[in-house]
Amino acid sequence: MGTFLIDGHVIPFKPGDNILRAALEANIQIPHFCYHAALGSLGACRLCAVEINSKDSGKAPRVAMACLEPSEDGLEVSVSAIAAQQIRQHVIEFLMINHPHDCPICDEGGECHLQDMTVACGPPYRRYRGRKRTFLNQDLGPLIHHEMNRCITCYRCTRFYQDYALGNDLGAMRLRNEVYFGRFQDGPLENPFAGNLVEVCPTGVFTDAIFRQRFARVWDLKTAPSICPHCSVGCNTLPGARDGTLRRVRNRAHPELNRWFICDRGRYGHQYSEHSTRPLAPRVSGADTSYHDALTAAALQIKLAQNRIGGFGSAREDMEGNAMLQALLNKLGGVFTAFCDPELETATIAAVSALQNIGNAPSLADIEQIDAALIIGDLTAHAPMIDLALRQAYRKGAKLALLHSSPTLLAQFATTAISVSPREVYTRLSRLCELVNIESIANDMTEAPMADIVASLMGARNSLLIGAIETLTAYEVFALEKLATTLGSDTRLAYAFPGANAYGAALLSSAGNASTMLEAVENGKIRILIVAGNDPLGDSRFGSRWRAACHNLSALIVLDCISTVTAKAADILFPVAAWTERSGTFINYEGRSQGFSSVFHRSEYLPSVAEVITNLGQYLGRSLPDAESVLCDIFSDFQTPKPGTTGSLITVPALTMPITASIHSIQKSCNSTWQAALASWYGDEALASFASGLMALTPETVALIEPTSAVNAGLENGSQVKLHGPAGSMVLPVRLNQGVATGTIAIARNVLVQLGVGHGDSLELEQVL
Repeated sequence: MGTFLIDGHVIPFKPGDNILRAALEANIQIPHFCYHAALGSLGACRLCAVEINSKDSGKAPRVAMACLEPSEDGLEVSVSAIAAQQIRQHVIEFLMINHPHDCPICDEGGECHLQDMTVACGPPYRRYRGRKRTFLNQDLGPLIHHEMNRCITCYRCTRFYQDYALGNDLGAMRLRNEVYFGRFQDGPLENPFAGNLVEVCPTGVFTDAIFRQRFARVWDLKTAPSICPHCSVGCNTLPGARDGTLRRVRNRAHPELNRWFICDRGRYGHQYSEHSTRPLAPRVSGADTSYHDALTAAALQIKLAQNRIGGFGSAREDMEGNAMLQALLNKLGGVFTAFCDPELETATIAAVSALQNIGNAPSLADIEQIDAALIIGDLTAHAPMIDLALRQAYRKGAKLALLHSSPTLLAQFATTAISVSPREVYTRLSRLCELVNIESIANDMTEAPMADIVASLMGARNSLLIGAIETLTAYEVFALEKLATTLGSDTRLAYAFPGANAYGAALLSSAGNASTMLEAVENGKIRILIVAGNDPLGDSRFGSRWRAACHNLSALIVLDCISTVTAKAADILFPVAAWTERSGTFINYEGRSQGFSSVFHRSEYLPSVAEVITNLGQYLGRSLPDAESVLCDIFSDFQTPKPGTTGSLITVPALTMPITASIHSIQKSCNSTWQAALASWYGDEALASFASGLMALTPETVALIEPTSAVNAGLENGSQVKLHGPAGSMVLPVRLNQGVATGTIAIARNVLVQLGVGHGDSLELEQVL
């Protein structure tokens, strides 16, 4: 650590810092365009000119670019020197020669870096009176709007898209003052992090196409610190609302998690809160009613059923809502769980238990520093920002290995990628454990490429094992834990959980409760079912059983902010606040507890789940303490995290889950030749499925089959097949794909639901001639 001077101010710096970085970290502003903390220095804009006094008193001061000049102890730097000011003024004047004068209507207004720098550095008037150079814009899809005439050639867009996010369908074309940033042809950007161009671009070349539809000036937006609800990573966000509606979501920096970026699901998935089908009024027996009447009806049904009651929380519901529902059910003698799929319940609880046993999962910043990883499943679909962190590790030389059943974008960066059927994953993980203990495994060609995976993990100083819980069983979860233990202390373990608060929901749930509740509803032992933010009737594997079982209920009471299959079937429906309309707590995949604030309130009265449960308890004569007190009773050291802070790892008693006694794994039939695999994508999530802009990019609904398996079955690309499952059948076209495992059919979630099968279940295939 050393220091230097900028116009008399002492600036500390770390080894490797350039002058600009050190100045910005010390809150000293040096004008710049092309520099970005995540992307580093390029020196393309020439705006960060500073004057540096020579240590040799006989030499004149020199002008240098602050982003390219390394910090040195004792340097004397001037931002205000006349020579540096003149260079910055000339740069701005040249940039403004071709820039459009559309500031009054520009959707970058209020956050335009070019406007700020022009006011700070540039000439107050334009001398150039000639014709401006112009470009044609491209159609980049439903999420990003392109205005190429605003470009100042800072190269931030391509440095992020190509170098950082490792995308390959956007680049720089042409030469000199005709440089064009775009695609070879019109079409949606394919990278799942493309929306970050909106924030990376300093001048509005790339803007939020969704925000443009209901545009508001940024100074009119109401904002508050929030947490993304679309996966278990817990990225920090800054939603913006105006006139009682949510308009946009942007990144809010967190030094250990998302830092400067978020994925496109997190940026554009918010449209669900403004979807036309969103329930906004309480409903009883299909008719809109008042909140009071809905509570009265629900309380009456619960009393008539003599407290034969069960309830579902949710992995996408906050800790407060889940805990309050559990507290009410405890008073009524009911059963609680946050998971409607028994296999997903046990796998999620097993994963939390495994992390408690082996140590907390690494943060995204930690993941970027690993030098080897074994990935089970499709992280791009289940935790996109973990995918982005692994891409940074890959850029630094990390070796990535994959076991996957369906196509995954990370395969293109993997040193070793093995496509395995869902039922084969446990066998592969067990074999990897065995290979770790075999000497000279790297030279055993009979075990390649499994030996290559073991060699890279054993040779790493900092390795990672990570799996997507939605496509793992509890046995596979524990097999991954065993492998991590076998590899030793240099190996970290992580899981991508199925929801923003799945970790917290698992802490409140007990393995086996989902099965118990399903059987109790089927047998008539439970007559009232309260569902908060869950969709048992729309579940892929158990949805058909839940739909049939619910005919035995006296009342299905649903609390939700989206129109799910379960919400549509509700006898009593309470519409509740979306995540930006309430405050609460999520616990992310690390076990990090983070708070989020209410950003705005709609004109309609939309309480949180916790508030509905509190009011329902009052109508039942069972008063409940407030949510914070309930959580403190459950977790003695629990403290509600303050929104806007980095959060903290939650301390809770260890979950006890003996694998032999607590895991009720579903026995899958092996009579069929084919296994089903979930073919997911980065927009595939319960809330985001109601975001129209994101859903416009949904891949076509097809049956993905590995070419050799297709040939053996007499199929070719484009063939029509009829798939049969327990709940129904569906005709789909075949698409050949090398990323699918042998004997596996990779299909979308909506197809799994229609067929009534889950990941790894058997399928019957019939060719349609």
